[in-house]
Amino acid sequence: MVSGFSTKTLKSKKSLAELFKSTRLKRELTIFDVEEATKIRSKYIEYLESGDWTNLPQAVYIRGFVLAYAKMLQLPENEIISLFETEVILNRKETNTDLSYKKSLKDVKVLITPKVLAYITFGGFALSLFAYIFFQLASFAGSPSLSVSTPLDNSIIESDSVNVNGVTESNTLLTINQEKVPVSNDGYFSLPLKLHRGVNVIKVQVVNKTKKESTKVITIEYKPKTAQSTDLLLNQR
Repeated sequence: MVSGFSTKTLKSKKSLAELFKSTRLKRELTIFDVEEATKIRSKYIEYLESGDWTNLPQAVYIRGFVLAYAKMLQLPENEIISLFETEVILNRKETNTDLSYKKSLKDVKVLITPKVLAYITFGGFALSLFAYIFFQLASFAGSPSLSVSTPLDNSIIESDSVNVNGVTESNTLLTINQEKVPVSNDGYFSLPLKLHRGVNVIKVQVVNKTKKESTKVITIEYKPKTAQSTDLLLNQR
């Protein structure tokens, strides 16, 4: 059904899509006839006949489809290509005459070369170095952190001693009631402290290399159990 046609000069003002479809129908060819003769998949033939350029592959492939379809329908190839380029430029808004379309983001592949890998490694190192310097400067500029876990402020203690435990920054000078207390490399400290009966004030102070300091004041009451029992009896009278 596809042989015996002669090439004619185009006089129609139809679009390329309309020209393909009308010529095919005029010659009583089906989509599958065209697919078999041109080896173009039927869905691409339908896109060509509907002018759906966006769903077609890159221009170099579309150009091949158009030429194959025009040749199969015995249409003048030069005029078909000219019409194709004009319509693609209008529909895809391309400005280059060689129809080298821009790839979509999904078509872009990132090639990891040794040079790119070196840039990534250097960038990561520079970022890590910057972060380290930033945190070091921040630690020097501000007061050192200080946290006391035991004893709790305003608590009542039944024994005559208590362990003062907490955490601060390493390489700092820490004192508890003006007594120097060693700080571990992890920043932990601990000191057993003798209490006197009644209210006890515990002052924990830490000073870093830039003379910035932080202070915690904890007030506790040492009340033996016997004293608590006596207070309870007095309150019941």
